[in-house]
Amino acid sequence: MSVKASLNALKKMNEKMYPKLSANERFKMVIKTFAIGDELQREKLVKTCPRVNYYESDHAYTERIEASRDIVTVFIIQLLEYDKIISIMKITKEFNYKTEESNNEMKIVNEVKAFLLAFETFCEEHAGVTSKELIQAWYGYDEKYINKISEIKEFLNLYQIEPDTLLKDMWLEKVFTNGWVQRLKSIL
Repeated sequence: MSVKASLNALKKMNEKMYPKLSANERFKMVIKTFAIGDELQREKLVKTCPRVNYYESDHAYTERIEASRDIVTVFIIQLLEYDKIISIMKITKEFNYKTEESNNEMKIVNEVKAFLLAFETFCEEHAGVTSKELIQAWYGYDEKYINKISEIKEFLNLYQIEPDTLLKDMWLEKVFTNGWVQRLKSIL
């Protein structure tokens, strides 16, 4: 449907038609009113939307469930990014026969160790479960991510360095704990 036809369809709407719109039709029309800047029509569409009462699970519980899913998703995305970097490090190490670790390599190893430790700490101290349990709750249909963490930890252990607690605390506070607190602040 062209923009002109959409505008005409919106203008032809009358008061009797608004309540009869399906959720899908209403959604499309509201998006179109945003696109064309028709605030008056958007207001009519929103105000005439049928009102329904719903029962839902306890809000405090629901927010924790949703926040935990979102935090695990952020963790997995970053984990995959680190896995890619480590894979590149392994490949370049095979082609580069130097035995000395570069500063960049050590920086990545330190960062990844701190990241994993921060997530484990968050899970235990804030969510009250292990990191493995939380990952399996949301992405447990296979052992893919648990195995990936094990592989990464195995690689990191080759470097025999203590994790940077300052970096760990930054990950913990700025990403995991902050995300949790922001989501739960309305219920705490």
